[in-house]
Amino acid sequence: MFSAKKVVLVLLVFLLCFSCTVSAQTVSFAEPNTVSHKDVYLYNSSGTLLGLYNTTSTGINITDEGDVVFMFKPQYSSPLDDPSSFLDGVVSWFQTNALALLILGGVGGLLFKRW
Repeated sequence: MFSAKKVVLVLLVFLLCFSCTVSAQTVSFAEPNTVSHKDVYLYNSSGTLLGLYNTTSTGINITDEGDVVFMFKPQYSSPLDDPSSFLDGVVSWFQTNALALLILGGVGGLLFKRW
């Protein structure tokens, strides 16, 4: 049925047809969340910082860098920079957590109720 020679032959054909290494020459990022950008730190395999990019960066050349590691760091802003966005975020947080806040308030009211 199956012989070792056939299996080895099939494996050799697969190895010749499909490359075992994967490499990229440039990297681009798509920004799925347009509200907040993220910083992208690019390190090589020894831990040396190769560059600081943003998630809107396109065509980052990594041809001669070997193995690289991407670290994503969100950019934080002060509520005073954009008060309307901050208030929208606070209101949406309260809407999302309304039931939990009501239950917490009810339990707190029962615990601290005067007799």
